[in-house]
Amino acid sequence: MADYTTDSRDIKDLLASTVERTMDSGVVQDAIYDAHPLLKRLRAGGQLKVVDGGERMRIGVEYAKNTGGGSYDDLDPLDVTRQQTTTSAFYNWKQYAYPVVISGKEMRVNKSSKTKLFGLLEQRMNSAAKSLADDIATGLYADGTANGGLDITGLAAAIETTPGTVAYAGVPITNTAWRNQVETGVGAAAVNLVPKMNTVWNKCSQGSEGTDSQPNLTIAPRDVYETYESTMQPQVRYEDGDSANSGFKVITFKGMPFIWSDFCTSGTVFHLNTNHLFLYVHSDANFSKSNAGLQTPVNQDSMITQILFMGNLLVNNRRKLGKLTGVTA
Repeated sequence: MADYTTDSRDIKDLLASTVERTMDSGVVQDAIYDAHPLLKRLRAGGQLKVVDGGERMRIGVEYAKNTGGGSYDDLDPLDVTRQQTTTSAFYNWKQYAYPVVISGKEMRVNKSSKTKLFGLLEQRMNSAAKSLADDIATGLYADGTANGGLDITGLAAAIETTPGTVAYAGVPITNTAWRNQVETGVGAAAVNLVPKMNTVWNKCSQGSEGTDSQPNLTIAPRDVYETYESTMQPQVRYEDGDSANSGFKVITFKGMPFIWSDFCTSGTVFHLNTNHLFLYVHSDANFSKSNAGLQTPVNQDSMITQILFMGNLLVNNRRKLGKLTGVTA
């Protein structure tokens, strides 16, 4: 940390510049995205989309095949009927904020030890960032109904337990192509997990999308992960190359990483195709400080800023996503 003890600038200006320096360095954003497996993989896979605005977020969805073509001979008439095969899914912005506060008393007490004060500020920024990351990670696995519907519309909404029950992203529930795969009431993981995962994996893999068609990530709660790990034969334990390069050993299922998360829904195993998952984030609230910077409230002896997130989890092909429910370790 820089030595601020001989800096003649006002301490409030120094605090403001510390916030700017820390947030602009990208250290906070890196720490947040690296803190949770799904966030990290979406970012690493290019599925993090930083956008500038719009009333809502929009993503294209292909929901039907073009049935107008086919074989023909010589001068046979050709079908020129326009085919309606795509639509749009719409997602609302979801916002999160965590405050970073330094009181006037703390500034005055540490006036002669500015290094300590700036260390305290950075500590609180890191703490706020970690709490915000946990909030986002919780939302990624939830259905978006918490806090009066203000939370992220996560995997529980995108991957329904009873497909076709609740409208999602503005696409009618009558659209059968806009339905995920699921196996319910799985029971004991030691006995039923692998056969049921095979079933969901095969359902998710159907279609003509090529290599993008298959799930590429399985996420489970830790207890289910440990049961799967303990029942595997040594000869079918593998390392996922990307994770191995980062120093982590990862077991796989059908060649895709099988990982666990503390935030994964209890008793639920997700088969994900991350090619069809996107984390949209607004450029002005990408785990970043408020544009107002470090401010002094009119009714409080302090300086305060907010670390902000504004975005949502988007899906463009639900039928490539699946889950197992009722799994017991």
